[in-house]
Amino acid sequence: MRFRSARPRLVATALLTMAVLPISGPPGAAGPTPEPPEAQTVRIPLHDVATSRAAVREVHSEKAFELVGFTWRGPAPDRIEVRTRTSEGWSSWTPLEAEEGGSEPMWTGRSNDVQVRADERGQDVTDRLQFIGIDPGEQAAAPKASTPVAGAPPVVTRAQWGADESKMTWPVERTTTKAAVVHHTAGTNGYTCGESAKIVRGIYQYHAVELGWGDIGYHALVDKCGTVFEGRTGGLAGEVIGGHVRGFNDHTFGISMMGNHDGVTPASQTIRSVANVAAWKLKTKGVPAEGTTRLVSKAPQGSKYPAGTEVTLPTIFGHRDAGHTACPGKRGYDQLGAIRSQASEAQLSTQP
Repeated sequence: MRFRSARPRLVATALLTMAVLPISGPPGAAGPTPEPPEAQTVRIPLHDVATSRAAVREVHSEKAFELVGFTWRGPAPDRIEVRTRTSEGWSSWTPLEAEEGGSEPMWTGRSNDVQVRADERGQDVTDRLQFIGIDPGEQAAAPKASTPVAGAPPVVTRAQWGADESKMTWPVERTTTKAAVVHHTAGTNGYTCGESAKIVRGIYQYHAVELGWGDIGYHALVDKCGTVFEGRTGGLAGEVIGGHVRGFNDHTFGISMMGNHDGVTPASQTIRSVANVAAWKLKTKGVPAEGTTRLVSKAPQGSKYPAGTEVTLPTIFGHRDAGHTACPGKRGYDQLGAIRSQASEAQLSTQP
């Protein structure tokens, strides 16, 4: 689960204007920026929904959604599982990792119906949840990656994937990059690469608006075709704190593989793109891809590393190395050696 510590929002227009570090494409390459697609959200408190004898609550939304999540107040449930209904019937149950205030989001594809079960210490707590269903909207044309930052791998910029910048209310917070953290978005692998931009818009809506972070937590996202999407505002062009790993958001660059890599190995093109982005970003600060670094946790008590703990970690590490999580999934974690090796090769190949 990605995590951004709660803090008061700063909404001063002047501060936001000064803080944003947008990436712009090559002059004349993209033409006028189109209006971003309008994302729409359905919110349904589950205490208003009947529960079955099996402690399952079924939600029907008149408006179709494509990405779901659940929010709550108070302690996180020990377990949340969800499934959706399609034309072929109910999908299999999928676990969602839970954190403070909300679950991770899950891409479902178009659906109107969802079932959820959740418990804490064996007791049903579905009545504490609020269902979030997001329709990310459609773009007129699929975005194409460009190279807006010299030396960086090609990326689909925020403007290209359709970020509604009026929802970006988290001013840039500067940092110095010492390591890259590899994640997966979890949920499902059942998407086409033509849907990737929609998934990114859905995650942005969920992080920025529904969880109240004010922006997407990751600095970069990589789909199963190896396409890289720009995440956190200013996170590629500059060095900006993201919201992706409890206690270690400072000094780290978050890259998330789009899909669930617990039982499915990331595609070779995904591994290559993750390695290339990590290699480039770390090299801008003179950080070797196969080195180690020391980071100090800023997490609250109860985290894997309480605040003030100094930890030595690889300069490319997995989310689970710093937190109580399965992220980036067992098969994703198994590929960290390949990512480091390919990133190191990429750094050497770009030596002057």
